[in-house]
Amino acid sequence: MNVKYFIVKGKNKYSSVYVRFWDSKRIDQKTRTGISVQFNDWSDNKQRIKAKTKINNKDFLNNQLEGLERFIIDNYNTDYNNKKHISGKWLKETVQRFFGRVEKNETHKIYFVDWIEAFTENAHKIHYNGKPIKARSINNYKTTLNILKEFETHKDTKYRFEDIDLGFHRDFIHYCLEEKKFNPNTTGNFISRIKTFCRNIELDNLPINPKFKHREFSAPKSKTFDIYLNDKEINTIYNFDFSKSQKFDNARDLFIIGLRTGLRVSDFMRIKKENILGNVINITTQKTNENLTIPIHPQFKEILNKRNGNFPREISSQKFNLYIKDICEEAKINDQVYGSLLNSETNRKDNGIYPKYKLVSSHTCRRSFATNLFLGGFDNFTIMKATGHRSEKQFINYIKASQDEHIKKLSEYWEKQKN
Repeated sequence: MNVKYFIVKGKNKYSSVYVRFWDSKRIDQKTRTGISVQFNDWSDNKQRIKAKTKINNKDFLNNQLEGLERFIIDNYNTDYNNKKHISGKWLKETVQRFFGRVEKNETHKIYFVDWIEAFTENAHKIHYNGKPIKARSINNYKTTLNILKEFETHKDTKYRFEDIDLGFHRDFIHYCLEEKKFNPNTTGNFISRIKTFCRNIELDNLPINPKFKHREFSAPKSKTFDIYLNDKEINTIYNFDFSKSQKFDNARDLFIIGLRTGLRVSDFMRIKKENILGNVINITTQKTNENLTIPIHPQFKEILNKRNGNFPREISSQKFNLYIKDICEEAKINDQVYGSLLNSETNRKDNGIYPKYKLVSSHTCRRSFATNLFLGGFDNFTIMKATGHRSEKQFINYIKASQDEHIKKLSEYWEKQKN
């Protein structure tokens, strides 16, 4: 293998430095390096810029040529011995990769946000673990992409792969928390997706900064204080008379179905007759593509009987979240509890003491289901089979029992041991 630098004297004051690379009869190519020098400043013998020249950056340029030589040989060794096709543009593409240069239509090969944009556009074609990426995940990617574009505008810079270091991490988090006023969990979600992008860039064999793997390149998070409804409160809502309001009666029945199945709102809203198999519900979840089989609760059966076997009318998740707050207020679910409530002015959640009905949301269904079964003495594995949680850590995050209920459960256990 041989690498040679040379220049060709022309009519212009500056001449381009060329590189030629050849290896027996397998390859013999030449291309411009992108470096230019005056003819008298070049040493044909040493194939470098002369040491005595007055060029201020001669050491930098000579170091670049030294590094490029090693880069060409290393990449050829790798590509040739991995049986990779050595095209007629191999040397030109290798030189461009070393200097981080690309054609206008290939900026995604050096710029972070441009790569994410290309990745997001093609995400619907990508399969992960043999399954296509969910539409919800693609929307999350687009949201993160838009925030990164705003961040680049804010910083008046365009980040290359090499720039995604701990400094980028620190500046981006500061921007999200202080400029955009996002809460730590939202910011943490952005960081998690950025790390996902970085891992995929690495798989593409592009020069992403390895600092994204550093433990300090972490996703911030804050504890959330979510509430759940106990069995007594659920029964109160179930037995409350909403016959004067068709929309509340319909939403209440949907709410009970959510509370008694533990499904996400995107799943229990689309339960149909074909999902009922005898005394169980069988459904494949939208978010995780998990196939779940859940015994039908008596209250769910009564709702179907009340509606002559038909399901409550499907409504949007936005309306559902509004209606169930009104439903819980009507049913006097108004104990003062500690929780997190979204502040419409700051768009951040404020922790404090609020009437319980104000803190109810579609997520309350799933958390209430898991917590009530946990307090009822069911083991974690059994509950996880019903909720579809794949890890115990994820499942434990859904358990929202109060301190008094934990004390009661522990006391009952001690009593059993005593007996």
